[in-house]
Amino acid sequence: MLKRRIVFVAGKGGTGKTTIAAAICLLAARNGKEVLGVEVDAKGDLSTALGSHGANFKATVVQPGVSVLALHAEEAFQEYLHLYFKVPRLARMTPLSRVFDFIATAVPGPRDMLVTGKIAFEERRRDDNKRPVWDLIVVDCTSSGHVLAQLRAARAMLELIRGGLIRGQIEWIDGVITDSRRTTAVLTSLPEEMPVVETIELRRDIARQGTVHVSMCVLNRMPPEPLPAAARRVLAELTTADAPVRARLPGAARIGADLELGARLHRSAQAQARQLRASIGVPVVQVPVTPARTGLATTRAVAVALRDATEARR
Repeated sequence: MLKRRIVFVAGKGGTGKTTIAAAICLLAARNGKEVLGVEVDAKGDLSTALGSHGANFKATVVQPGVSVLALHAEEAFQEYLHLYFKVPRLARMTPLSRVFDFIATAVPGPRDMLVTGKIAFEERRRDDNKRPVWDLIVVDCTSSGHVLAQLRAARAMLELIRGGLIRGQIEWIDGVITDSRRTTAVLTSLPEEMPVVETIELRRDIARQGTVHVSMCVLNRMPPEPLPAAARRVLAELTTADAPVRARLPGAARIGADLELGARLHRSAQAQARQLRASIGVPVVQVPVTPARTGLATTRAVAVALRDATEARR
């Protein structure tokens, strides 16, 4: 995964997609890479997961080796006009400019292509020594229902534009997205029936449209394994202990029920994990439930768990 230049992190909302994207940013930075995290979702949670407070269209350093920018179609359109047609930024001088503005920000296809185009442009950027500005770009995608349109945006525009300068630029964007040596996708899911089903469907839809290469799926928030039988027996005995003992152990009466609930959750999660592995066609990496607080602490804990899980598969 970290050998690619662009990683799209995609999945159903609520599966920990943003936290996984942030964790990949930290892992890459710890491996000495200069990383750009890209917020595509308007909520802007990627910067929060990396310990910052919001991002804008200009890349901002949020952690050592990690910068974040927020992608907005309006600003991407302004940059596109400035780079390729030398139109001054924030120009609204002619009716034609307003027409282009409407097409780029109101019509879904061009708007999505501007997003992927900006990502491809950042991948191509070089410094004064001709070295890549970013070693890795991690994209926190929109929800699974919209990400397919974004990944296919350039391909869809090629069906409309038959020639000229703009077609050449779109072909280049599509080439970046579909090049499995440079670009990959990581899917996220939860060990629950609906997220697993939707993740399998998302994987099939991506394969069907033939755009980005999917390298793995992260099964997030896996419940811990039940305690060994001997430990469960010791805890169960506390529920029948003398009254003075139980008085010193608040909640002792619920121990048996809690143990049974934990065991059921684990069995259910394992069944969903087997279903996911059997159907998705890519490696599945499990990340356990993280007890850390929301934000950078959670991201760091998930990064460690993700590192350990991927190394264990080698």
